[in-house]
Amino acid sequence: MAFKLTYSDGQSTDYDDSTNWEVENGVVKLGRESGKWTVLISPSHWATLELETADDKGGDDKKDKDKKDKSDDKDKDDDKDD
Repeated sequence: MAFKLTYSDGQSTDYDDSTNWEVENGVVKLGRESGKWTVLISPSHWATLELETADDKGGDDKKDKDKKDKSDDKDKDDDKDD
């Protein structure tokens, strides 16, 4: 499952489905194989871990498109008043 890891300094990194991860006692463990961790991140160095589900993929694009469409409709309505 893809996820986004945000560090305590505000920087974030997106990881794809091929990265395995686990949180144990606040330590984020990352690696290509479960149980064979190549990166360990201490609790003081990371802030959030957000999972990306299938619904999340492309969801922002649709929301942005909907916002743009509504904005365009409002502009058209404003033009009619002139």
